[in-house]
Amino acid sequence: MKENYIEHEDFLIRIRPTFTKRGEWTGDAEISVIASEDSTLPKDVIKGMEHFVNMLLSSLHVMERDEYVREKIFEYVKEHITPDIDLGESEDSTTFYIEDDEEDNIVHLTFTTNTKGEA
Repeated sequence: MKENYIEHEDFLIRIRPTFTKRGEWTGDAEISVIASEDSTLPKDVIKGMEHFVNMLLSSLHVMERDEYVREKIFEYVKEHITPDIDLGESEDSTTFYIEDDEEDNIVHLTFTTNTKGEA
């Protein structure tokens, strides 16, 4: 299976910005975990993954309450994490498309640029 495909064993963390009735971003986001009902993972692996995901999500609350932890993570990201997607306003900004393949019941995500390599 290609690495850009979502598989039944995957656990996805969805982050969705919330907006006011006038369409302005509230500064908040809804965070949810998505897992497939068709997973073939053993129950003990699923429980372990659920605990791991809960630890990841709990770090958000710790960062919210603990300035030291928040600053350490902020600095780590600045120094060690390179963004994969350019959110700037260039013509080459990244867009994704979802293709539902009915044969294998998998949603495919494809990342392309607006200029499709012609810039």
